[in-house]
Amino acid sequence: MRYAYALGVLTGLLNIVPVLGAGVSMVLALLVAALDSWGRVLGVAIFFVVYLQLENSFLVPRIMKSRVGLPSLAVLIALLFGFELAGIPGAMVAVPTAVLVAVLLKEYLVWQDEAEAS
Repeated sequence: MRYAYALGVLTGLLNIVPVLGAGVSMVLALLVAALDSWGRVLGVAIFFVVYLQLENSFLVPRIMKSRVGLPSLAVLIALLFGFELAGIPGAMVAVPTAVLVAVLLKEYLVWQDEAEAS
């Protein structure tokens, strides 16, 4: 496929943006594949569907869990809520916000338990 290395680098850079980055890189790859043949368009589309499912359902929650200490399901729910409420900016701040809420709940519950013990 033409420009495969450039598209790979661009896809990596655009993955900084949680949901929209992969979509934009997929559209660009499909446009470049369309220059060659419809068979390549189909191949690229299948690859990106599998890649996006694997990344969004498996890799992102596991990486976030190991980095921020939240369960994988909490990371997925936070990303979905953040994107639904505020779009791309919401998705970008969803996980840090979820960590903040988890820490505040933990601190409040620990404080409440200590107050009851006194």
